[in-house]
Amino acid sequence: MKTLILLSFVLFVSESSFSQKPMFSEPLSPRIANYKIDVTLNPENKQLKGSEILLWRNSSPDEIKDLQFHLYLNAFKNELSTFMKESGGIHRGQKLDQVDGWGWSEITRMVLNENTDLTERMEFIQPDDGNPDDQTVLRVVLDEPVKPGEEIRLDIEFTARLPEVFARTGYKGDFYMVGQWFPKIGVYESAGDRYAVQGQWNCHQFHLNSEFFADYGVYEVTITLPENYVVGATGTLIEEEKNQDSTKSLTYYCEDVHDFAWTADPNYIVIEDQWRHVKIKYLAHPGRDSQIKRHVGAAKIALEFFDDWYGPYPYPTLTIVDPRYRAFGAGGMEYPTLITTGSFWMLPEGILLPELVTIHEFGHNYWYGILGSNEFEEAWLDEGLTTYSEIKIMDQYYDQNGGSAISFLGLNIDDSQLQWSGYRRVAKGDAIYKNSWEYDRGGYGAFSYDKPALMLLTLQNYIGTEEMKRVMRAYYDRFKFKHPTSRDFINTVNEITEEDYNWYFDQVLYGTNILDYKIDKISYRKISREFKGIFGNPLEIAQNEETEDSSSSTSGQVVESDSEKVLYKNKVIVAREGEVVFPVEILIKFRGGEEILERWDGKQRYIVYEYETENPIISAEVDPERKVWLDVNFLNNGKTIHTKRAASLKYSTRWLFWMQNFLHFITIFS
Repeated sequence: MKTLILLSFVLFVSESSFSQKPMFSEPLSPRIANYKIDVTLNPENKQLKGSEILLWRNSSPDEIKDLQFHLYLNAFKNELSTFMKESGGIHRGQKLDQVDGWGWSEITRMVLNENTDLTERMEFIQPDDGNPDDQTVLRVVLDEPVKPGEEIRLDIEFTARLPEVFARTGYKGDFYMVGQWFPKIGVYESAGDRYAVQGQWNCHQFHLNSEFFADYGVYEVTITLPENYVVGATGTLIEEEKNQDSTKSLTYYCEDVHDFAWTADPNYIVIEDQWRHVKIKYLAHPGRDSQIKRHVGAAKIALEFFDDWYGPYPYPTLTIVDPRYRAFGAGGMEYPTLITTGSFWMLPEGILLPELVTIHEFGHNYWYGILGSNEFEEAWLDEGLTTYSEIKIMDQYYDQNGGSAISFLGLNIDDSQLQWSGYRRVAKGDAIYKNSWEYDRGGYGAFSYDKPALMLLTLQNYIGTEEMKRVMRAYYDRFKFKHPTSRDFINTVNEITEEDYNWYFDQVLYGTNILDYKIDKISYRKISREFKGIFGNPLEIAQNEETEDSSSSTSGQVVESDSEKVLYKNKVIVAREGEVVFPVEILIKFRGGEEILERWDGKQRYIVYEYETENPIISAEVDPERKVWLDVNFLNNGKTIHTKRAASLKYSTRWLFWMQNFLHFITIFS
C-alpha cells in the first residue's frame, strides 16, 4: 500500500510541479535526485529559511540502509571545520571576517515518506579525515533499507546563515551569491560504478581544494525576498508573484542538472542577449559598463566553439554574474546554467582576463555540468578539460600577434604559455590523478588545471587536430549526464584513434616524472677532399670547431680557399633529461639555408646525428613548432653557433618566463 501511495505521489508531483513547463521532450539524464524547494531570504540577519521535498531513487542493485547529505555551509561555521583548517580562513587572497562573517546550515526536520521522522537519527560523519568538528556531511540510518529501484520522498526543513563571501558563496552588503546552500543528498555508487568495489556513498567533506559531485534531477525552486532585489538563478523563471509584505516570490525551473545556485542584489543592471536558442542574461554592477560587451561576446564565442567541437548546449538559458566590488571571492565560479566572472577596473583591452574567465567558467557547464565529473576525486576531468578548451578558444578567436591572453605594449603571451608557467614551477611535485584535498604541497592548481590542459594539447599535436576533435566529441556523447572517470577518457582515446595510448597516460596522468628534451651539443668540423687515405676515402683534417658553448667571439663565418673544395662534418647530440619518454622532432639548420627535420622516438638517453654537408651547421632545436607542451624547460631546447644571439634569446626567454608566472598568479580561477 505504501508503494502505491508513494507512486501516486511521484506521478502527481511529476505532472503538477516538476514538469509544469517541460523543456525537453524526454529526460536527458537519469533524474535520480529531484528537488522542490521554497526558500526565503532575510537580508537583516543574512539567513535562509527553507523547506525541501526531495524525491530520490535507488538506481543501484543494493539495499541501502542509510542516507548521506552534504551541508556545505557548515564549512564556514567555525575555525574547526576541515575547510577552515585547510584554508586558514583565506581563499584566493580573500579573508573571512571571523567576528560576524560565519555561516552555517541546520536541518530542523526530516521526514521519510510523510510518516517516519528521521530528525533524531541525524549524525555528522567525517569520511575523509576523521575531524570530529567538521559538520559538512550528515548521515541518517533507516529502519528499513531502500530497495533497488525504489523511490522515496524526504520532507526537509532547514535554516542557514550565509557567510560573508570569501570562498564562492555568501554575502557582501546587499550582494548575495547563494551556492551550496541547501541540504543535498550524496551519490550512491554500487560495485562497478566508477571505482567502487562495493556499494558505498560518495559524499566527501567540504575541503579547500575540491568542489562538488552530485546526481542529476529536476529542480523547481521558489525564492522569496524583498521586491527591490534583482535575481539570477539556474534555469528559467516560470512564475513571479508579488506579496503583500513588500516581498516577491520567484519560481525557477530546470531539468537535468545536479545543482542549483542563485544570486540577488538590488543594484544589478540587467543586460539580455541571445545566441541561437540560448537566452543570455548578464547581471552587472554600476560603473562597469565598459566590459559588458567583452563578457557577453566571450560567452557567445564559447557557446559557438563548444557546440562545434563537443556538442550542443542543451539548456535554454545562460546567466552571467559580475560580482560587486570587494566580493571577488564569489567570482570565477560555475553552476549549472549560471556562471560568475569578474570585472577589473581600468583594464586595457589587450589584457584579456574578462574573456578568459568567462570562457573558462562557461566551459564548466560541459565538463562539470553536462558531464558530471567527480571534482573531489578527479578534478582534472573538469578543470583540465575546461582549461584545455579555454586555450583552444583563446587561440582561435583572440590571438593578437601571438598573444591570445596578453597583447599589450608589445608584450604578447598566449594562454598556453600562462598554463605552462604554472605547471613548470612544480612539475615534479605530484600527479594529476589524485584526490583534490590531498595536494599537501600546494600543487592543486598545477595538477588540476595546468598540466592536464598541457597533456591534452600535447596529445592533440601528436594525433592531429581532427582526430582530437573526434575523441573529444565521442567522450562528450558517451558520457553526458553520467559520471565518467579517467579510465573512461583513456578508453575513448584508444577506441577512437584505434591506438593504445596507455603508455602516454601512465606517464603523464598517473606518474610524477617530468618531460625534458634538450640539445646537448652541436659542432662542426671542416674536412678537405684534396687528400685521400690509403683506401681512397677522404682524410679528415680538423681545422675549426665551433659550438654554442664556445667562448670564442666568432660569428660562425668560415673562410674558404678558392682552390680547396671544403665539406663540413656536423654533429648534433640530443638528450633526454627527464624520465618521461615521448617522440620529438629536431630541426637542424645550416648556413646556406638548408634544413633537416629528424624524428626521434625519445627512448634512449641521447641520440647523435652526424651529417657531411657543404655548409656548416648553425643551429639545432628540439620541438621547433612547440608541440610538446609538457616539456618543463624550453630554454634548453635549442643551441646555435651564434653565441651572442643565443645569449640574447636566453635572457629574453627568462624574462618572459617570470612575466608568465606573475600573470598566472593573478588569473587563477575555479
